[in-house]
Amino acid sequence: MDAIRAGRADSGFFPPIARPGPERVLHEARPFQGADDAARLSALLSRPEFQPLVMLYEALGEGCEAIARQHAGLFAARVVRITNGALFGPVLLEAFTLCAATPAADGPHPGVRRLGDGFLAFFGLFVKRLARDAKAGIFQREGFEGPITHLWTNPEETHNGRQHVLRVQFRRGGALAYKPRPASGESLFLAEPARRTPRSFFDWVNGLPPASGEVRLPTLRVLRGRGRDGAAYSWQDWIERPAQWGTLRSTSRLKLQACQLSPPQAARFWHRAGALTATCFAVGASDLLGSNLVVGVRRGQREPLPHLVDLEVFFCPVRRLPETGLISDSARRGDHHIGFEWRAWWCTTGGPLLCFFPGRGGALQLHPRRQAWARDEARSVVADTEGNVGYAAYLLPFLRGMFDVWTKLLMERERVADFLTRAARRHSVRVLVKPSDAYGAAQEQMMLSSQRQVPASVSRGRVRFSDEEREQLARFDVPYFFRRADGGPLLMMDAPPASPAFRPVGPQQFVDALEAPAPHILSGEQLGLMNLGVALRDAVDAIAQDLRHRVQEAPEWGVRLALEEDRRKGAVSFDWPETGKRLTFSWNRRTVRLSDAPLEAAPAPRSGERARRARPTA
Repeated sequence: MDAIRAGRADSGFFPPIARPGPERVLHEARPFQGADDAARLSALLSRPEFQPLVMLYEALGEGCEAIARQHAGLFAARVVRITNGALFGPVLLEAFTLCAATPAADGPHPGVRRLGDGFLAFFGLFVKRLARDAKAGIFQREGFEGPITHLWTNPEETHNGRQHVLRVQFRRGGALAYKPRPASGESLFLAEPARRTPRSFFDWVNGLPPASGEVRLPTLRVLRGRGRDGAAYSWQDWIERPAQWGTLRSTSRLKLQACQLSPPQAARFWHRAGALTATCFAVGASDLLGSNLVVGVRRGQREPLPHLVDLEVFFCPVRRLPETGLISDSARRGDHHIGFEWRAWWCTTGGPLLCFFPGRGGALQLHPRRQAWARDEARSVVADTEGNVGYAAYLLPFLRGMFDVWTKLLMERERVADFLTRAARRHSVRVLVKPSDAYGAAQEQMMLSSQRQVPASVSRGRVRFSDEEREQLARFDVPYFFRRADGGPLLMMDAPPASPAFRPVGPQQFVDALEAPAPHILSGEQLGLMNLGVALRDAVDAIAQDLRHRVQEAPEWGVRLALEEDRRKGAVSFDWPETGKRLTFSWNRRTVRLSDAPLEAAPAPRSGERARRARPTA
């Protein structure tokens, strides 16, 4: 309260003071500051229903500082103090929400205690692993030097016993992401070469000779932990905001910022993004929406790339490109916060469940949030300096990237299948039994009502929860299941402070699930040219309504596109000089066809249309 009076407090401990913004979003009106706000919050916290929260402040502060004292020199001063909202804000805000929803007559909500115990167990395990790996030298070998100067807790969903993703800032060397979960897609696919570790798939593909054009897939530094629980967590490069950053939209009170590139930079970016998209389709990667893909740079890099930072779901039986989560379908149904957003939306996913709303005379009234929450930055949005957002203005480079990586994989199909089959034996894959919004509905019901039991079902009984799902929901986790990437029983992980044992689970009700591993992915069957044609059609359909010209060509990329007036039929041609051929994929809503012609043959003209030559951007 003293910090609030002085105007120095972190606002993350309490629901924000909200006001309406553009496009029916809510955004923070102002921070808590000054004597009046301090008096209001003090009066609120003195009420009986908030006493568990006050006790939690003390328990977390004392407990986490005691854990840190056991490892002198590991953390800089004030990093682990309860006043650090970046570290403690998410769990304290959840506890505040539970207290606010509980009538005083019902007594303390047991969930507040569970939240506190869960955070202490999570933090204790994190510090144990951090100290052990620091002693083993894995950070120092990569140029990271302590102490830890900043910790940030990801406020999004927790798994496996209230375990959060953390951003861990070192005194020198930059920051790493701490990922406490068993799915190891980043190690399998993204890891850059390191001593005593097998090559990742992306790094291996980058080393293959080009088949139709140069492509390079983005890699990360992934550090595996030491000790017997090393398979249950990892450390990864934290992808920072690029220097190419600008304001895409603004009002008198809000700004929305994102990556902003010159046209030549944007063309290169979208060619690389196309290669990444096609590769994800080839390996059955899914759930790559929201914050699971970010655009940015690794430390020491200058040009931004699309980075997969949560590759947990792969080897899925994807048949259409939107199933990856990277693009929308042609009707743009469902969540519009896909991997590559086509518009700079004001809204974000998630947000606070409760908000304070200004009332008469300066009073603040606490109510559930019923509108989308605003964002001030969009890490998966890419715009150019001419006002274009997404890949519609750079469709031909995007499609060329898809073609170039697919031909590379196709030419090495047997080796690709052998690589994936062997690598799958060493890794685990997450299995999404139900979509996240089904679990989110149950969690919101638990947080905003005085009900103290986990609901048995949601969606009017259509979505039922198993014993294992209800066990995880009871500790306010999003249920998490996984298995070996080459197959086997469905597993879950014990919560800390127990050892991270993996145990099989009983039968589950699968809802809209893409269950891994899919045999046709591991065998390389996915890599047929007709599947590339399906993916190309999906990529065009996703942004067809945003195209300014139905017929385009880019000689520098060797690509030509032609769409019918209804944009439901089309064709795209690729020059393939290495084979002396021009391949043409044509489609309608039901079928995809492939034809080839000698490269010297000119593309057939379309009646009444002149091809618009895309501006050179390579």
